[in-house]
Amino acid sequence: MSSLPMKEAVRTCLLSTRWKDLFTSISNIELDGVLRKGALRNRFMEFVDGFLSLRKDISVDRFRLCYGPGIDHRKINEWILYAVRHGVRELELIFQSGTFETRHFTDLELGVFTCKTLLTLRLFNLPSLVLTIPTHCCLPNLKGLHLTFLKFSDDESIRRLLSSCNSLEELLVQSCELSNLNKLSVCHPTLKRLTISGGFIAPSCEVEIDTPNLVFFDFGCVYCKETRLSLRNLNSLSEARIYIGFIAMSSNYCNVTDSVFDVMRALSCVQSFHLTDSSYATEAQSDSRISKTDLFEDWYLQCWMGKHAC
Repeated sequence: MSSLPMKEAVRTCLLSTRWKDLFTSISNIELDGVLRKGALRNRFMEFVDGFLSLRKDISVDRFRLCYGPGIDHRKINEWILYAVRHGVRELELIFQSGTFETRHFTDLELGVFTCKTLLTLRLFNLPSLVLTIPTHCCLPNLKGLHLTFLKFSDDESIRRLLSSCNSLEELLVQSCELSNLNKLSVCHPTLKRLTISGGFIAPSCEVEIDTPNLVFFDFGCVYCKETRLSLRNLNSLSEARIYIGFIAMSSNYCNVTDSVFDVMRALSCVQSFHLTDSSYATEAQSDSRISKTDLFEDWYLQCWMGKHAC
């Protein structure tokens, strides 16, 4: 029954009296509380409270909660902490309500960011929740961390979060608010896949990537020529994807191109790299017949000629 979608599992209670409460034993819980009518929201909250009370001490493998306006944030706290206390391994929280403020999430920080059973954590928030990581953050077994449409309170928060994940292998930072950071530092010895895309990096910000075991790197943020990019220890990298379309928007194109070219030098060890902008895509597969240095120089020349040609 755990392999069924949540709604289908609940419907099995109609099959017979013996099946009445059988759906409460499922280990994968998906709760969708994006409802327009107030009456439906109340019924949803009552259903979730009753469902979790019937489960008692049954463990949770996957817990996904998506909700919109009108859902009591105290209920949300209770539901998420229930999953944490019952050994949740995969936690996905999708906040689609402007009424859920930073102070509401504070109650969850101790539970979510000190969960020793978590293997995957996904946080998604449309109103751009400001995320403050507690000083006692500890996620020793977390392997996958996905952050979408979030905003970090300061540089120390993201550094503290990453340093608490000793087993992290995949990090995705997508469409997050990065303009308030002075330094975006991703220095992690076990990280294998890194995606930073869809955000704007402030001119004064420094981006530091130091990941000796990284095999996949996807960088698609808008940044200026003043932004300092530091890429180190990428000898294990096999595939890189770099978005460069924003270069054409710069008045000082050559200097920005130099900045991107520095990035490409740091990626000279890759077996496969992808350069993409809004008008064209370039993909190169390196092998024994192609000199990486020559290939990078050809790309640089083509970009310059494409910009200055009549």
